[in-house]
Amino acid sequence: MRLALALPVALALALGSCGYTTGIRASGRTVGVEYFGNASLERDLERPLADEISRVLRDVTDAPLVDPRQADLVVRGTILEFRRRSGVRSTENELLETGIRVYVEAELHDARAGRSISGPIREEVWVGFTLDQQDNEREALDRALRNLAEELVLDLFSALD
Repeated sequence: MRLALALPVALALALGSCGYTTGIRASGRTVGVEYFGNASLERDLERPLADEISRVLRDVTDAPLVDPRQADLVVRGTILEFRRRSGVRSTENELLETGIRVYVEAELHDARAGRSISGPIREEVWVGFTLDQQDNEREALDRALRNLAEELVLDLFSALD
């Protein structure tokens, strides 16, 4: 039993001491997130998307988040489309399940150099939900924005040196 515990502990100490890190390194640069433009017909998606992108940046990068006007790197983009799916109906033609699609375009902008580092990158996500509870659409939208934010950050920051 002691040997089974000793191996993971030794591995963790060895990896920690050799400089191994996880996450995305921004090389000392700061990051800001602009509110995305919204070309869709659905209002009020900009702030929750910016919040999700900021959360992901805090979780997976070492970059300090700052006001986009003072940032070295700026995430910017546009919500291109928001659409509801027609869904699944019962034999009595009652809508039982439906879904939403969110489609965005983003870029990582180097404010110092005045150019795009990565982009434009387009991401879309479909999220389904049932209609048996009132908050299911809101929860589906939250999942969609969380998924989009994770995909965008990983794709945008993969272009960093």
